[in-house]
Amino acid sequence: MKQLLISVTVAIVAILIGTLAFSIGAARAYLDGQLQSEGENAASSLALTLSQPANQDPVTRELLMMALFDSGQFRLIRLTSPQGQTLFERKRGAGDGATPSRERTPPWFVAALPLHQATAERVISDGWTQVGQLTLEVEDSYAREALWRSSVRMATLVVVAGLAWALFVVLLLQWFRKVLQREIAAQVQAIDAGSGAHAAATDRSIVAELMPVVRAIADTRERVQATSMEQMARIESLELEVNRDPGTQLPNRKYFVNELRRALSGDAGRVAHGYVMLFRQWDLLALNAQMSRASADAWLASVVEHVGQVLTDQAEGGPQLARLNGSDFVVLMPALAGPQAMSLVQQIRQVLLSMRVRLAGGQWCRWSFALTDYSSSSSVTGVLSRLDYGLMRAESSGQAEVEFVAYGDDEVVSNMAGETLWRQMLIEALEAPGRLSLAVQPLVLGSAERTQLRSEASLTLSAPSGETLMGSLFLPVAVRLGLSADFDLRAVALGLVWLEQHADAELVVRISLPSLAQPDFLARLREALQTAPGLQRLCLELDAHGLVACPQEVTEFCGAMAQAGAAVGLRRLDQQPMALAHLHALALRYVKLGGDFAEQSWQSPGALHLLQAMLQTAATLGVQVVVTDSVNGETLRMLHAHGVLTPAI
Repeated sequence: MKQLLISVTVAIVAILIGTLAFSIGAARAYLDGQLQSEGENAASSLALTLSQPANQDPVTRELLMMALFDSGQFRLIRLTSPQGQTLFERKRGAGDGATPSRERTPPWFVAALPLHQATAERVISDGWTQVGQLTLEVEDSYAREALWRSSVRMATLVVVAGLAWALFVVLLLQWFRKVLQREIAAQVQAIDAGSGAHAAATDRSIVAELMPVVRAIADTRERVQATSMEQMARIESLELEVNRDPGTQLPNRKYFVNELRRALSGDAGRVAHGYVMLFRQWDLLALNAQMSRASADAWLASVVEHVGQVLTDQAEGGPQLARLNGSDFVVLMPALAGPQAMSLVQQIRQVLLSMRVRLAGGQWCRWSFALTDYSSSSSVTGVLSRLDYGLMRAESSGQAEVEFVAYGDDEVVSNMAGETLWRQMLIEALEAPGRLSLAVQPLVLGSAERTQLRSEASLTLSAPSGETLMGSLFLPVAVRLGLSADFDLRAVALGLVWLEQHADAELVVRISLPSLAQPDFLARLREALQTAPGLQRLCLELDAHGLVACPQEVTEFCGAMAQAGAAVGLRRLDQQPMALAHLHALALRYVKLGGDFAEQSWQSPGALHLLQAMLQTAATLGVQVVVTDSVNGETLRMLHAHGVLTPAI
């Protein structure tokens, strides 16, 4: 095909060039003849006019010849006597007012295609007496311009014809490639395709010359697919064995990662967006210790069965359940909208919480939940890192709520998602002076009778990269790595230094609940507070969830701080109403309630009774009540009537 096109192209180019050359040559010969004819006619006419008796006067002859020369059609007019003496001569040179048409013709064209100089001579007589000889040379600039314009038009026509031929050749080659792609490549690709592609394949070709090849490929495809189907069945059987968790028969981590990668890339017609939920059983080792291995496996299998039933009911989107490792389970929810995903997550959470078993110590086994979203620009590593970080936050908060880490929160996990890098950075921060500091936020609280200034401190860390990480970003990781007590002690030490620098100021430092569970934390904290001045202005704040999760540790902590002279506060009491039963056993300075809870209490009689019970209990025990957020005017007046402190505007 290419050789044929090249040979035809060469022939077309030769024909076009030859046509152009012969056309320009013919036009040039025609113009030469026209110029010569014009010169002969003009010379004859002028000679006849000058030979008239009335025009024998020299002045008259000169006027006639000047009039003809001024017409611009002649380059030379000369009249010579029979003796050879020049009687009259007018000649147009290169500098004698060349015509504009001559200037528009390129010099190279004039040199390449010169015209024959048209010259005519005639004899002038007075009767039988010869007066002289007339010589005329025709001006050829107009003819050259005509030849130039004609050559340009013909060259343009030739170029357009050549471009049209080139376009035709390009389109022909493209059509030929498409035919090959459709008739040959598609047939070859269908060899290893499934039955759907085989059914779509055709054994006919629109090009008759390709029919033998198409039939040969179709026969080969039939034989290859018969063998391939048998091999695929064997491979799928092996993959099921390799990609299944032996205990629960769920897909394992390798299978889930592949499915997540396919979901992110949009393979198999999937929409590349959705949600992933990760839940972890924190007490699996304790369950294995108090139950037999078979009983623990049976309980996990029952849990998986109930969660699978929830996913089966949610057929839309095709959610998939997998087991990443011994205690981690994951649910992939592709193409689900936000409300659908949240509803499914809450159903899974309710099933898991309803199937908890009691541990040897009497408390229920714990589940932690994390949720994140993904899109086509997400990565497998990023999704798993966000889920891991969400579990850290869930463990740190101590609540069985779902921690959602959005795709836009990738900066939360930064480039240090691995526990090794986190551990190295956190240990270096504890050892290097100046890496940890306090961010102190002053807070003005007021009621109807008084106003109080209190400062709340949060720990910050200067990363090696130069950025400053807030405590909410790295403390959950420290909790998971067992370093929360070290950071809490460092925060208390920095708070004591701040109190020495700010006389008469009150500072609140938060203590994480996992630190209370470490056996040496309370002793180290007592040692740090023994010789510290201004302890009455230091308040250590705990989460109210601790009164439900570990009431003994919280009670012991409050008693120790009361003996040392430091105060203790309790935050988020409105989220843990069961903690009201333990308030009488604690030495507290204040409890915190949320502004949303206070405002919503006016719309719910039950919530209003709960709020009133909290306020009355706190008033009876002599504990301050602080609402952390701004509230509307009606709620504010009610709270101030009960002596509650609210943020001053």
